[in-house]
Amino acid sequence: MKKVDSREALCRIADKTRKAEKGANVIAILAVSLTTILFTVLFTVSGSMAKKTQEETMRMVGTSSHAELKNLTQEEYDKVKKDKWLRSVSCRIFSGILVNEKLEDLNTEVNYFEEKNAKWSFVYPAEGRMPQKENEVVTSDLVLKKLGAECKVGTVIDLEIEINGKSVKQAFILSGYYKGDVVSMAQMAAVSKAFQEKYAPTPTLSALGRTIDVSDYDGRIAADFNFYTSFGLEKQAGALCKRLGFPEPAGIGVNWAYLGQGDGESAVRFLLLLFLILLSGYFIIYNIFSIRVYKDIAYYGLLKTIGSTGKQLKKIVRRQVYFLAFPGILAGVAAGTLISALLLPYVMKRYNIMEGITCNIELNGWILAGAAAFSFITVCISCNRPCRIVSGITPIEAVQFTEGQPEEILQVKHREKGGIRKKRQKKTKRVSPVAMALQNVQRDRKKRNIVIASLSLALILSNSVYSLMIGFDIDTYISNFTICDYSVQDVSLDDTFAQDRIMDGVSKRFLSALKKQAGIAGLGNIYAREIPPVFSEKQNQIIDKRVFGNEKAVGYIKMYIPPADDGGKGVKEQDYIEKLKETRRFDGTVYGVGQFLAEKLEKVYGKFDWEEFSTGKYVVAARLWDEIEAFRPGETVTLHNEKGEEKEYTVLAVANIPYACGKQWVHEIDFDFILPEKEYLSFFGNSQPMRTLFNVEEGLREKMDKWLEAYCKRSGENLRYTSRKDYEQEFEEYTQMIFIVGNGLVFVLACIGILNFANTVFTSILSRKQEFAMLEAVGMSGKQLQGMLCIEGGYYALCTILISLPAGALANITVIRGLGGEILSYRWKFTIAPVLWCMPALLVLLVIVTILGYRSMVHGSVVERMRRN
Repeated sequence: MKKVDSREALCRIADKTRKAEKGANVIAILAVSLTTILFTVLFTVSGSMAKKTQEETMRMVGTSSHAELKNLTQEEYDKVKKDKWLRSVSCRIFSGILVNEKLEDLNTEVNYFEEKNAKWSFVYPAEGRMPQKENEVVTSDLVLKKLGAECKVGTVIDLEIEINGKSVKQAFILSGYYKGDVVSMAQMAAVSKAFQEKYAPTPTLSALGRTIDVSDYDGRIAADFNFYTSFGLEKQAGALCKRLGFPEPAGIGVNWAYLGQGDGESAVRFLLLLFLILLSGYFIIYNIFSIRVYKDIAYYGLLKTIGSTGKQLKKIVRRQVYFLAFPGILAGVAAGTLISALLLPYVMKRYNIMEGITCNIELNGWILAGAAAFSFITVCISCNRPCRIVSGITPIEAVQFTEGQPEEILQVKHREKGGIRKKRQKKTKRVSPVAMALQNVQRDRKKRNIVIASLSLALILSNSVYSLMIGFDIDTYISNFTICDYSVQDVSLDDTFAQDRIMDGVSKRFLSALKKQAGIAGLGNIYAREIPPVFSEKQNQIIDKRVFGNEKAVGYIKMYIPPADDGGKGVKEQDYIEKLKETRRFDGTVYGVGQFLAEKLEKVYGKFDWEEFSTGKYVVAARLWDEIEAFRPGETVTLHNEKGEEKEYTVLAVANIPYACGKQWVHEIDFDFILPEKEYLSFFGNSQPMRTLFNVEEGLREKMDKWLEAYCKRSGENLRYTSRKDYEQEFEEYTQMIFIVGNGLVFVLACIGILNFANTVFTSILSRKQEFAMLEAVGMSGKQLQGMLCIEGGYYALCTILISLPAGALANITVIRGLGGEILSYRWKFTIAPVLWCMPALLVLLVIVTILGYRSMVHGSVVERMRRN
């Protein structure tokens, strides 16, 4: 048989068929655009957030390199540089720390940086150049501000550097400066190679595999390096040590910023969200193209009659689909990028704690290509069944077909082992508009199920997003951070990276001045001493049973075990725990509180009575972790003070110390106890409070804000205050981001559901105009037809509501409640309000769509409408 090249004819037929349906084309393009917008926003916003969060972590750690080998000699560093599995290597050399009096609360390291390493470490000067001469230095604007120096190249600053236990005082010329990060573990001062070689020469004795003291750090080389991939960094680092012959882990450190890339749980959540969005897009695109095929099924049957093959008909349908998909995808990518650019600043506002990190969108070509590819894949999957329908139909079936009978097309014959059987004819039933409407809906069960599933999915997701949004509670959020209107403490106390935290910074002078202010509605002081506890044999037995014998408690301990000891040697979890049990070197804090704060203890177990507690014979034991306590009411514990004196107390109750009252750092195990204020001061001696918390009467808070701000600035006591107002502003910013993202998602999902519903009803009416013309010819009125169509739409709406109500409630109780439990500010609330709100909206929508669809169909006489195109 001679092969005929029919490509040009097929393209011409496909293009003319597509151009004949301009209204349907707009709907199809809009559907593809909505799906593409969802993918683009998801990929772009999540990708930008991931990159910016990673950059923030890098700045916190102090480097963008994959990993670092510390305390090397020059010979060891040369080995690292020659390793062929490393993409890039650069070094810095530790050359002391700045000990100027003005920098007591700002940890500042002195290093010599290679130029590449300076860029990786975010210390490359924004103004000026790297130091070249012995008396030149580069440092951050934060250091210069603390020193009272001008941020200007050429400024002379006096620095005092501690190197190998000795102090070096010298005047330096500022050759450049960079913008410092407040959350960075340390600020940096970069010196020249000449200064490093003169004052901190690199030792020749290896420090790998042995413990070195602080005085031996100076001059040691830190090699920062990048592998060819950031996946599996810990394994790659271990393999590097083996290749180089270094003892594991040889003081190697992996950058935290890259460790989350292999998080399986996060990947599963992301894939689940991706699947739901793909499913939403699939429903609408599938339904649109299926309806187009059903509408033109007689046309495709005629094409088969004149010799077209099923394969050629598939090509015709796919060409139409692709030509509608491409403009939809392009428009969706453009609109999604614009929406992402507007949305990202709100999303990042909550997390952007560094001034150096912008909220601008990261336009990555691969991300946009990925969004377009996912949309195209969704389109390809969605048009598979319509293609199978046109390829499998016979000319006779196509001529006899009325919309809503794809099962008769695809399943005219059922194959069984015994042969072929015909489908049995259904019995006729009583005719009425209601019966006809229900029969029409039942004719195509797959289309019915797709429409109901699409609408239900949109309502369920909308209800879930709304449930998540309304659960953010300002009182719950604030209660996690403060229990009073104001809290005053030393600036170093809550500084995550402070070297020395002052635990008695609230002066008597401040307390005296505070008491003179009007409107104080309640005030309490918190005293605290970090005193390592020493327990008796009986008490240690209790600890062995309730702590080391508790799998959950051991799991918590493992979370805080450091990966390496001070000498850089690896730490095995079990060995660490056994050593902890053997040495009994625990951490602990003893707190002193008055009645005002004692009554704010959380989750109190036991009978707590202030009068009994204030006698000085009792102590409240703080829980080690959630629901895990070492000592219980009625048992005795022994406390020690700094003089070595000890006293035995009876545990009156067990409680959690509110976050706002305690210290903001933890150890592997913290045995904390609470004494009444009077007993605390008697046992430990007179002391200043760690924190002062107080409430202020309504209407006087603004005045108190001004007074506290002025006092903290002018007193010179290094005090810092936080107020309820600060956390209220944080909550507003946080929820603003949640509401914008959530409402945007709800809006897009609602658009998909509504568009699918409207398109289904509208195109169904248009494709059945010959059927309706015949019904009118035998006596059915226009009102009856409209009533029948409204009943069909009402059936879709009713089924959607009946499915969405229980499914939305189940998702709220399970998924949303579980997600909310991981959020500090979340208070779960049961709701199905969005589903109920959508009931009248769906009813109104179906009436409007039905009337519009009917009016667009009734042009011309009954005879004209009964003719086939």
